Amino acid sequence: MKRCLFIINPSSGQRTIQNTLDKLIGQLTLRQLINHIDVFYTLKKDDAYFKALNADEQDYDFITVVGGDGTINEVVSGMVASDKKIPLCILAAGTVNDFANYLNLPSNIEGVCNLINNFKTVCCDVGKINERYFMNVAAGGMFSDVSFTVSKADKKRLGPLAYYLNGIANLPSQLNTNINLKIVLDDANILETEAKMFMVTNTNRVGGFENIIPYADIQDGMLDLIVIKKCSVTDLVALSKDYLLKKHANSPFISYVQAKKIEIYSQQKVVIDIDGEEGSPLPVTIEAISQAINILVP
Repeated sequence: MKRCLFIINPSSGQRTIQNTLDKLIGQLTLRQLINHIDVFYTLKKDDAYFKALNADEQDYDFITVVGGDGTINEVVSGMVASDKKIPLCILAAGTVNDFANYLNLPSNIEGVCNLINNFKTVCCDVGKINERYFMNVAAGGMFSDVSFTVSKADKKRLGPLAYYLNGIANLPSQLNTNINLKIVLDDANILETEAKMFMVTNTNRVGGFENIIPYADIQDGMLDLIVIKKCSVTDLVALSKDYLLKKHANSPFISYVQAKKIEIYSQQKVVIDIDGEEGSPLPVTIEAISQAINILVP
């Protein structure tokens, strides 16, 4: 039997999450998969980060995080910053859950019990942006601020629809976004362009859209950069059609490269979205930290 620390964001997802957790912990105990559980509820930003950072690795066989991409980011950041190698179990309870969906992680009680019983792990890369970390994406420009400008109340009430409604409401200003970028790849190659937006990703899912970054892999030691260049509304519509046909990576309005280190500069004020939370403004240095954390997978 194993010992586990649960780090839970009680404000994530729907109100049914507490009932699910009660049943899950009950099943883990009845099936003799766990004989010791400590539970920690977050109250404010960075609570999950500091709990994961300061938890004594000798006290637990694994850590379970319950929350959305932002809470997962905090726990992963705390574990990587303190070089913890014990596995992380993810129970996604957020609005979009890009990272959990990328790994096909279960959200039902039976699936999570099987996950812990089998105890299979993969060693995943993590992105480091300045002094912060991310599991999924760091983005800037058009629509990148939607995830952290939508209220928690709307996320709970509307789910993913809240993001789409926010984007539609601010469509004119979003479409007028243009950023002058200078991007340095692996201290060598330089890309200078006008862009609508950019994304540096660790997986192929962003904002609920699958395969938006075709070659992303959390175990390749690389980060994937996709830049949507300055273009007209008509060109954006054409780009959307290319995405549906899975050929957007070859569009003339896209720059797509892989690198271990990506520096991004702009003279304009551009605030970065980091796993759905507001990050720091440009400039930023983003690096791939290879095989930084162990994740329980089906």
